Amino acid sequence: MTTITDNQAAWQTAIKTRPLEVGPGRTPNPGENEVVIKVAYAAVNPCDFNMQLNPYFDLEYPFIWGVDVAGTVVQLGSKVTRFRLGQRVIGNCEGMVTKKVTNTGYQHYTTCLEIFVAGIPDSLPLANAAVLPLSISTAAAALFIHHKLPFPTLNPKPTGKTVLVWGGSSSCGSSVIQLAVAAGYSVATTASSANFEYVKDLGASHVFNHKDSMIVDEILKVLGPGDLVVDCIGTNETQIACGKIVGKIGGGRLPLLNPPQVQFPEGVDAVFVIALNVGLVNVEVGDAVWRKYIPEALAVRKFQAKPDPLIVEGGLEKVQDALDILRKGVSAKKVVVEISKE
Repeated sequence: MTTITDNQAAWQTAIKTRPLEVGPGRTPNPGENEVVIKVAYAAVNPCDFNMQLNPYFDLEYPFIWGVDVAGTVVQLGSKVTRFRLGQRVIGNCEGMVTKKVTNTGYQHYTTCLEIFVAGIPDSLPLANAAVLPLSISTAAAALFIHHKLPFPTLNPKPTGKTVLVWGGSSSCGSSVIQLAVAAGYSVATTASSANFEYVKDLGASHVFNHKDSMIVDEILKVLGPGDLVVDCIGTNETQIACGKIVGKIGGGRLPLLNPPQVQFPEGVDAVFVIALNVGLVNVEVGDAVWRKYIPEALAVRKFQAKPDPLIVEGGLEKVQDALDILRKGVSAKKVVVEISKE
């Protein structure tokens, strides 16, 4: 196996410092179930700038952020047989959780666990593909771990039930809509009026304007007992609204994208979705989604790489700019950094 000696990375040198500093990265040395990816594009997520400015937990610095990558396979662990060298792939880096700096995204070469890697078709640009990994894992955790939906297939059998996706035009919401439809569920969702057609194109059957003061009452007209809710925004306001809806339709589990912050009605079990549980804890879900469904669905265009990327060019030196753009807010877009030329 050829040793990679020219890795570069965007480092955070100490806690709560900015900007990131570009310097030599670690030499990849994949374990038996790991894949080394030459990163062409890396997407930016709120967890990246949150960890930079107000970290959730202690880490040893310097450290590298980045969860979503798209690129080509350059090294394979001894037990990895699903991929070939040079193959175009996406990967969900788990290093922020496992505290392995080699397994993070903002570097020329990153290492991913095989269960968090999926091949992509030649028709899908790497910049577009980079928007997917964390949203896929988060959506899979919400739907298949917490709500225990049947696993997604290319030809799902209708269940007659509905999932409400609060925040359907968000990155995570876009994947939740598509995976819920692939599990045989109808989807109701919230969005701004400008994004109604966007979420319908992803498969939503009912769309509600999130600015409507009567939105909870309107949603309750299409939901009933046995239907499910996922909060893909996770603010106090959306947690209150989703909690009220779940309480009204009989209670049950309510997956949230942020830890529970409000008082929920009796019978509502609000839980914070931990995306990487899909492969680190619940291997069955990771296998069903990452190894089986996603590669097939992307190949036949049954799963869309959405939202579209807002591309920041210029390499690792531009990662900080990309983080700052996301902090200011985007709509129906995902900020993606060009890490190296394809």
